[in-house]
Amino acid sequence: MSEERAESRRAGREKYADRAARRRNKIINNTMTVIILLLSAAVIAAFILNMIRVRRQSTVANEGTESELVADMDNSMKNDLYRIGNNPTEVEKEYFQKLTDTLKSGTKEEQAEAVVYAFVSDFFTWTNKDGNYEVGGQQYIYGPKYTSFESWALSDYYRDLDLYISQYGRENLPQVKEVMTDAETFKTDDFEVVTSDPHVTMDCYQVQVKWTYDSNAKVDLANFPDHVRFQVVDNNGRMEIAEFYDMPSVIAWEAANS
Repeated sequence: MSEERAESRRAGREKYADRAARRRNKIINNTMTVIILLLSAAVIAAFILNMIRVRRQSTVANEGTESELVADMDNSMKNDLYRIGNNPTEVEKEYFQKLTDTLKSGTKEEQAEAVVYAFVSDFFTWTNKDGNYEVGGQQYIYGPKYTSFESWALSDYYRDLDLYISQYGRENLPQVKEVMTDAETFKTDDFEVVTSDPHVTMDCYQVQVKWTYDSNAKVDLANFPDHVRFQVVDNNGRMEIAEFYDMPSVIAWEAANS
């Protein structure tokens, strides 16, 4: 009987020890879970604080400028086909209204010109852009070329926008003041779209414009385009920019191929 009692006690002790071990493991696991959650929360908090710090530094760098453009998007102007870009300048509003009016009664040539005016006043204006990710005028680009256009804009014309904002202040950057038609707008050879089906053609209009920038800019405006030729297609009634080239390049090409 004594051996049976002893065996029973050992079994009881082992059972108790096993239960205690499970309890300790559970406590350890719960503690580790809490620690991981706290660490995750700390990392997220640090990330958010860093974003706030960077934002504040950007604001300080632009002190005295329009530091928070995103607070007032102001893009309520629209028509059946287009909506004005974010934070439009007075010139952008003027040309967008011109576009809206032209859609009602203008010729195809006049509509093509109005789209180019609206595009130029938005794309080439930097005073209302919040960073190099905010490419203006994209709604006026021919749909299938939207992605390639955006990639080009980010890697080329808009590449150094953040640097310009931090060095000069947003209000000192280029802002389109006036756009002018530089040559007669006319219907060119049809624009051809290559697809898996037979080629699709669209009516295409050549629009050539030049523009001036606001004199308040503190950058060398000679480094910024101000004379461009556009090819605008009629995409089922919606005028869209399919291609454009700066005039120095056009003149050089025409001289070489005349």
